[in-house]
Amino acid sequence: MKIMFFLVVTGGAILRYTEALPQARPLFTQHERQSRASARPNPLCKPVPYERPIITYSEVTVFDSREVVYQTSTEVRCLGQQPGDPPLSLRWAAPSGTPAVFRYRLSAMEFEQFKALLDRADVQGIDSFMNAGPGVGDFKLAITRPAGTQNIDVLSLSPNHMQLVKDPALLHVICKAKEMARISSKSGELPDWCRNVRPLNPVSGPK
Repeated sequence: MKIMFFLVVTGGAILRYTEALPQARPLFTQHERQSRASARPNPLCKPVPYERPIITYSEVTVFDSREVVYQTSTEVRCLGQQPGDPPLSLRWAAPSGTPAVFRYRLSAMEFEQFKALLDRADVQGIDSFMNAGPGVGDFKLAITRPAGTQNIDVLSLSPNHMQLVKDPALLHVICKAKEMARISSKSGELPDWCRNVRPLNPVSGPK
């Protein structure tokens, strides 16, 4: 972002210069991929008049300026239609169309509380979660740390999995991002598995 300044000097000459302002940096990003409903009739699909389950993609980013940006897009493909590039397992946004974008700003207290959550030792120790069974969605998280980015991949999240019941830190981070998405878009509700998540384990503080 740049601001342009104009100076009027003796003789009426106008001088101008620009000053670059620091860009807001992402502190946290969460991608989510959901497959909703079952195959349904669609006469526009040829030769098989059915479309595949709808895939919804969303992204929540929290910046160090306290701004929250939530984006969501939807992909609908006909049965038999090739997914194209990138493959579905690597895709975190619909291949075409313009996503809906929502913004809001955390209060200073909300921002500090969110940073305190990210700085917890159990959150810093979260590893990727890969589940072969049914789940509530796929997620990809990135948390900016002084030593680099903490990347967390989640395949087929199962909130009742023994690992997450024992240590629900991952669920708390995911659900906090989903709550910010809900607030920014002023729509939807948190799923039951977020509302019923067990409390965080006691920790001594940041690592």
